[in-house]
Amino acid sequence: MDLWFLYSMIGGIVLKKKTMSFIGLAVAALLFALIPAKSVSAADDEVAFPIRDSSFLTLNDFSDSYQKFTSGQSSFFHSNIVDSYVPGLSVWQISKLYTGPWDIMGSDPWYRIANEVYEVGPNLFLTNKQAVRIPANKVTYQNIGEYRGKDFTDNSPWTMIFHSYYIATVKNNTPVTLWQSPAYQTPVQQVNPGDTFTINQAYFSYDSGLWFDIGANQWIPAYYLDNTLVPTS
Repeated sequence: MDLWFLYSMIGGIVLKKKTMSFIGLAVAALLFALIPAKSVSAADDEVAFPIRDSSFLTLNDFSDSYQKFTSGQSSFFHSNIVDSYVPGLSVWQISKLYTGPWDIMGSDPWYRIANEVYEVGPNLFLTNKQAVRIPANKVTYQNIGEYRGKDFTDNSPWTMIFHSYYIATVKNNTPVTLWQSPAYQTPVQQVNPGDTFTINQAYFSYDSGLWFDIGANQWIPAYYLDNTLVPTS
C-alpha cells in the first residue's frame, strides 16, 4: 500500500521495520450513527499514528456507501473491521478528514464516540479514538496534551502547566539514547527498557520518522517504544 509510512532511522541507516502481518479478524458489521458527514480537506501534510495495535475500518458496499459518505450525502453507514493489522505507532498520511461526531457501537476501545475520522487509503479509515493526528515536519503538542491552569497555593502565583494525554514505555533489549532534538545529533542521556514517561511533544518527518519528547527536549524515536501508549486519564 503506497500510503504506508513507517519510518525508523538511526545514524542515517534505516532500521528494520517492525514486523507487519495480517491477522484473521471475524468481520463484524457495526452501525455508525452520526450527524450528516462533513468532508474537510486535510492540512497540507498531516499524518495519523495509532496509539495501539488495531485494524482499519471500511465501509460496506464500497460502490454506494463509500461514495455517499465521502461526498457528504450520507448521515449514517454500516462499517466492517478490515482483516488487517495496523501496528501501534505506525504512521499514515491522511488524505481526507471527516468530522462527526460518530456514535460508534462495539466493545473495542476505538469503537466509541469519535469526533474525527481519517481516510488513509481508498475506503480505509482510522478514528481519533485509535489514532493521533499531527502535522508532518513540525514539532507539536497537538492532540498530545494541553496546558491547564493551576490554582495558587501557599502564596504561589497562578500558573499554566502542561498535562500530557499519554504515557510511553521504553521497549528495547539495551538502554536507549535520548537526543536533544528529533535528530541523531546531540545525545542527552540514556533510559532503560521498561522505563515509562509522559509524552510532551511529537515530531514526524519522512526522513527521520516519528519521535517523542519525553522530557525537557529529550527526544526518543518511536521505534524504541512499546506499540501501546497508555492514556494518563
